[in-house]
Amino acid sequence: MKRYFGLVIVLVCIASIGFAQAPAWSLQLSSNVELRTLKLSNKAERTENGLGGANIALYQGDKLVKTVKSTGSGDFTIDVPANGDFVLIVSYADCNAKKFSVNTMGVPPNIGTDNFKPTFGIGGFLMARPLPGINYSILGQPLVKVKWIADRKKFDHDEGYTDQILDGLGKVAETENALIEKFVESNQEGDDALKKNDCPLAKTCYERALGLIPNEAYPKDQLVKVGKCLGKDDEAKKKAEAEAAAKLAAEKAAAEKAAADKLAKEKAAAEKAAADKVAAEKAAADKVAGDKAAKEKEAADKLAKEKADKEKADKAAADKLAAEKAAKDKEAADKLAKEKVEKDKAEAERVAKEKAAADKAAADKAAADKVAADKLAAEKAAADKAAADKLAGEKAAKEKEVADKIAKEKAEKDKAEAERLAKEKAAADKASADRAAADKLSADKAAKEKEAADKIAKEKADADKLAADKVAKEKEAADKLANEKAAKEKEAADKAAKEKADAEKLAGEKSAKEKEAADKAAKEKEAADKLAKDKADKEKSAKEKEEADRLTKEKENADKAKSAKEKEEADRLAKEKANSEKAEKASKDKAEADRLAKEKAEADRLAKEKADAEKAAKLKSAESQTTAPQTTTKEPPAPKDNGTTPAKPIEPEGDSGKQKKGNSKRTIYRKL
Repeated sequence: MKRYFGLVIVLVCIASIGFAQAPAWSLQLSSNVELRTLKLSNKAERTENGLGGANIALYQGDKLVKTVKSTGSGDFTIDVPANGDFVLIVSYADCNAKKFSVNTMGVPPNIGTDNFKPTFGIGGFLMARPLPGINYSILGQPLVKVKWIADRKKFDHDEGYTDQILDGLGKVAETENALIEKFVESNQEGDDALKKNDCPLAKTCYERALGLIPNEAYPKDQLVKVGKCLGKDDEAKKKAEAEAAAKLAAEKAAAEKAAADKLAKEKAAAEKAAADKVAAEKAAADKVAGDKAAKEKEAADKLAKEKADKEKADKAAADKLAAEKAAKDKEAADKLAKEKVEKDKAEAERVAKEKAAADKAAADKAAADKVAADKLAAEKAAADKAAADKLAGEKAAKEKEVADKIAKEKAEKDKAEAERLAKEKAAADKASADRAAADKLSADKAAKEKEAADKIAKEKADADKLAADKVAKEKEAADKLANEKAAKEKEAADKAAKEKADAEKLAGEKSAKEKEAADKAAKEKEAADKLAKDKADKEKSAKEKEEADRLTKEKENADKAKSAKEKEEADRLAKEKANSEKAEKASKDKAEADRLAKEKAEADRLAKEKADAEKAAKLKSAESQTTAPQTTTKEPPAPKDNGTTPAKPIEPEGDSGKQKKGNSKRTIYRKL
């Protein structure tokens, strides 16, 4: 018998240890990290390679759980503990960090055993360095949320959340691609201008490229070539302009004097004729204006009278329509208000009725449980009293006291729960009354609160049922042990009548077992209290997490609206900048065309004057030969360079006009 009780104690200890042991399983995450590099010139070249040495950190709240590094090929594996909410952060120097949410809670106990070895593969992380002027605020949120999917019985990602994040990342990628495209186009325009020896335009294009993405090597290298081109062009141009200016200054002074004299004479004659003409036209205009004013006044008076009559009629019709519409609107509003009040009243009565039924059922169940417990205790006490001796009777009394205490605690707990439900019912009644005066938004909020309250009530009912089932099983086991013990104790009592020494020894062992049973009951109560506290804490955490998720979603929507507004503003500024640059270029082109046209006209004029002078010189020479045959003629002087001869084009530097390409590398990221 001693060996039997020892075996029972060992089994109870093993069960307690197994009950308190935490799950030994963990979720294994595996993925790969790559680095995207971008080489920019008059085209964009992207490369992606495995990234070794990336830092992968697992956090639970603000606490760092563990860190690993990616291998040379970029692969990594990390184990996420069970029953927790974690954030995985992948980071690398000068690159945007990526976040990944992992929730390992919610796995059923029958699945989360020691043999449970779940895994989840992430498609891959592409690290990239940020580009200037791009809004990367979306990367502050987890890109994917992984959690236990009860319907699928496995870990998987939240597809709705993933789709939302991918949409936001797609917009960021579009903004990056637009920036890169503008940078590449500016470099290409600069290259084309440099090939055509249009150094000022090339300089503008390369400076525009550096304004989009600063510190890139390609536009800087090209600007060095542009500087050399501008230096040679300026030197030749200044020399030619100085020579032409000296010649033109003298000729211009004489021409301007003759022209001024001629213009003064013509102006005086024109002013006299214009004055005579203006006087005649003024007299005719005054007569026409007088006739026109009289006709217009007559027409205006007529139109004013017609307009006043029409406005009076329109106002009378509008007043009638407004009165009819106001009456219809009031009738419809009264009808809707009445229907809403009746509907809300019916809903409140239905909720109150359901709540009352639930309260009554809970109270009936508590009373039935107490009656059953009292009945079982009484029956057990009577059976033990009839089958055992005085010692068995004392034990039955102690067991009844324990049962009464348990029943009393349960009754107090049920009473507290009933009071809590009554308070919730009073709050629900008040909420129902408030809904009658609230708008649609308040109604929606009340519906959500009711859904949450129903969910909590259901979870509590399920928990109460589980607790009741557990108490019933434990009581059944205790009754079985008590019956077995009573039979053994009776056998021991019969034997004690023959052997007093053995009876005293058995009595000592029995006393020790009773103490052990009492200790066990105290431990079981302590464990039950701990479970109840853990459950309450978990429910509180779940509610707080739900509120945090709601606030996060509101923040995400606000950030999304802000990003859209910022993108719209950026597009507007880019469009204004493009229009400004286009207008500036058109203005420069027009100024250049006007300058060339003016220079050509001046050159034509000088050429004509030169030809006239040569012709006059030839005529004069012919006349002098006729009158003085011995006079030798001189060849006309060679025409001087007047600065209009185009300069020789400057050949581009380098072999076959090829441009030097920059070696700068810059990274961008893809969607995940």
